[in-house]
Amino acid sequence: MRNLLGLIVGVLLAVNGAAQTGKVAFRDDGTILTDGKPFFPIGLYYCSEEIEDASGKLLSRLKDIGFNTLGYYRWGQPAWQKELDRIHQAGMKVWIRGENGFAIDTPQIEKAALKQVREIRNHPALLFWEFQDEPILNTVSIEGSRKGYQLVKREDPHHPLLVVEWPGAVSRFHLWKGIGDLFATDLYPIPRSRGYGRLPNHDITQMRDYLEALKKAHGDRPRMLVLQAWNWEPLKYGTSGYPTLVESRFMAYQAVIHGAKGLHYYGQVHCTRPNSASGLWSEAKDPKVNRQEFEKCLQLNRRFWDEHKPFFQELARASTIFLLREAEPKLRIVEVKRGKQASATASGIEFLTKQDGKSIYLLSVNANAKPRTATFQLPTSAQQVAEVHVLFENRTIPVKNGRFSDDFQAYATHVYATTSALPRP
Repeated sequence: MRNLLGLIVGVLLAVNGAAQTGKVAFRDDGTILTDGKPFFPIGLYYCSEEIEDASGKLLSRLKDIGFNTLGYYRWGQPAWQKELDRIHQAGMKVWIRGENGFAIDTPQIEKAALKQVREIRNHPALLFWEFQDEPILNTVSIEGSRKGYQLVKREDPHHPLLVVEWPGAVSRFHLWKGIGDLFATDLYPIPRSRGYGRLPNHDITQMRDYLEALKKAHGDRPRMLVLQAWNWEPLKYGTSGYPTLVESRFMAYQAVIHGAKGLHYYGQVHCTRPNSASGLWSEAKDPKVNRQEFEKCLQLNRRFWDEHKPFFQELARASTIFLLREAEPKLRIVEVKRGKQASATASGIEFLTKQDGKSIYLLSVNANAKPRTATFQLPTSAQQVAEVHVLFENRTIPVKNGRFSDDFQAYATHVYATTSALPRP
């Protein structure tokens, strides 16, 4: 009897724990919460080969690079449950695209979508559901998607729905207002010669502009960006088709400064099979040439990831800053220009102050192709600070009369803090 009672109690505790695990919501400032804890997604799109690896070693490598979220498009495969378990064991989350992109156009699609949601909704690896990619570009049914949204919210109110829209549809972002919980667009502006995007700004500084467009279309709904970790045409552009470290760092930090609550990266780390979607392939008909060109693509891709691994690891560490609340107005650091306070964009220097108790952090970028020197004023509460730490650069800057100055090269990024320590996760 005692053993039976213990078994019953154990089952009840397990059920209760399962019900509480994996709940995703938003803080009042749009920050993503998983089981009540702030979470900043750093995601990767193409990772099927890592997911297929039963040993889990390739997933561990992605985790080591800095990723905590993966795109999962394999529901319905024979091993999908084991794969999601493996991802969860690796300490990562997933976003999952809905059946037919959750565009409910027929009873058959509705039945399949309902089955998908009910089978996955309680898995602890689930972070977001996702509609069809770039739905306006792909002429996805708006009314069908509205039905899909209602279905998912009814069946699984604990996981938000993500909409990733094509930037070429920027003037029509508003058509999806009210259909989705989290909105993003994908920005791949390198090389600049492609003139990427529908807005006038085709430079890497366009992160700001598209985040503002998402805000205009969807109000206070949380926003993310999908950033570039791939090459449109490796055989044509070579190394110049990938963002440099300076460019990648700028785009990520500018996105956070302007309100991004997560960053997904379009690219592929491990690749042994040609994938045209990630640019790792050849169109050559001759098998030998095809293989040679594919190998060249892989070499370029490996070079990118080898160079960028420290950046993604920095991003993972910096996410503890990203998750902090913006500092109250009286505690914000301001830029001083010619003796007067400047706006956060007047000189090309864009910045955001974060607060962690008595510690203050400043994210800053030079949104300009020309070098700049900026002078910042600490808030009154921090006037006693003698130096600020430039995180991730292993240097400090003296503070005089509550002010400090620093040089910004073109598109440079600096993270300042009144402490040498990062916030606790």
